[in-house]
Amino acid sequence: MLRLLMRLPAWRVAVALVGSLAIAALLFSLIEPSVSAEERWQAIRARGLWRVGIDPGVYPFSFYGQQGWDGFDAELMRELSRRVGLEVRAVPVGYDGFYDAIIAGHVDLAMSALVADPARMADFRYSQPYADVGLRVISPAASPVRAVDDLRGRCVAVALGSEGDRAARRLERRVPRMTRQVAMNEDDAIAQMLAGKCDAAIVSGLRALREGCPLFNHRPSYKRIHCFILQSRYYVVAFSSQDRRMAEAFDAALSETATDGTLERIAQRWLAER
Repeated sequence: MLRLLMRLPAWRVAVALVGSLAIAALLFSLIEPSVSAEERWQAIRARGLWRVGIDPGVYPFSFYGQQGWDGFDAELMRELSRRVGLEVRAVPVGYDGFYDAIIAGHVDLAMSALVADPARMADFRYSQPYADVGLRVISPAASPVRAVDDLRGRCVAVALGSEGDRAARRLERRVPRMTRQVAMNEDDAIAQMLAGKCDAAIVSGLRALREGCPLFNHRPSYKRIHCFILQSRYYVVAFSSQDRRMAEAFDAALSETATDGTLERIAQRWLAER
């Protein structure tokens, strides 16, 4: 091989060497992240806690109470941490500071009503969704509206100027004979639906969750109402792109809470009207 290289012109040798280095760098890049991710995760486990970047101004998901960090996100994070054998240290950084705090190594993950940013997916990874706060269509459980097509020929109550109002205007153009009835606010829209003045109401996800709608569509009926998600808006947790193993452990614990009903119970405790 050495004799062959000596016979080649210098520029060909240079190209061959650059190509070899590029291939070696590519192979290293494919191997190193998994090793690094495992080492980073084991370092956190050895520390015994993960540092969670929070925004304490997102009630009822994330806020400061008498016991410190509190809310739906806080209780869920403590439950997930218990399942993976770690403690939680909340680090207030604010919503706009989440990504900088992760890059700087001040926190291990960020969680406070965070919506994934597609533009950041090269540098960060996101957990599975733990809540869907998108628009809901709610209707009486006795005569449920189960899908958009069921709105044909029906009345839909919406709060004037709301996101639900804008969605209903779009639906009017594609659903035959659907009529939009304007209410003063979302509470009034729900009241009209419950009183039988309209067949359904379109309201924000947070208002629907307060009414008792579930976090996801897998269990659409709750007590006196039926719910389905019209437009999804997911809350997730952010990690560094290097922390694949930590994200996997987080998602595994999150899936357990969804399967055994813990996630929904926490949601009803914090988000449904009490």
